[in-house]
Amino acid sequence: MGRNVRWAVAGLATAAAFAVPVWLCGVIVLPPLLKDPAIRWSLASALGAVLGSLAVLWGHGFATRAPATGTSGRSVQATAERAVAIGGDNRAPVSTGDAPAPAPPTPAQPAAGPHPAPPPALETVSASGSRAIAIGGTNSGPLSTGDQPGDAHP
Repeated sequence: MGRNVRWAVAGLATAAAFAVPVWLCGVIVLPPLLKDPAIRWSLASALGAVLGSLAVLWGHGFATRAPATGTSGRSVQATAERAVAIGGDNRAPVSTGDAPAPAPPTPAQPAAGPHPAPPPALETVSASGSRAIAIGGTNSGPLSTGDQPGDAHP
């Protein structure tokens, strides 16, 4: 639902939250109890104003919140033989070849000072080639496709 539609729904809900109780109280509920129309409609309007203000609070939250989605919007797909697709960060060894993955490097001590911000995660991560590796975040683990220098793969 678009932002303008959300604001329109919020406005209509606010108008209805004010008008319906005012009419119900002014025409149906209060006439048997109060004969003076000035007092009856004043009370009905006060009740409508209270309910309308609650609807305004709800409507603002409804109109400005981010649209809810069932997923994070991220698509991860590995379609080829021995392909690997990782939608987020990778810290472990990854190997798509016949040889085992190289041993992970020894963790280095973090440098003092500000650290650069990680790049934004990609929305679509796809590894479609044979022995392909695709990572949507940062990689700190060793990678191996099993390809050796000088080897020719079809």
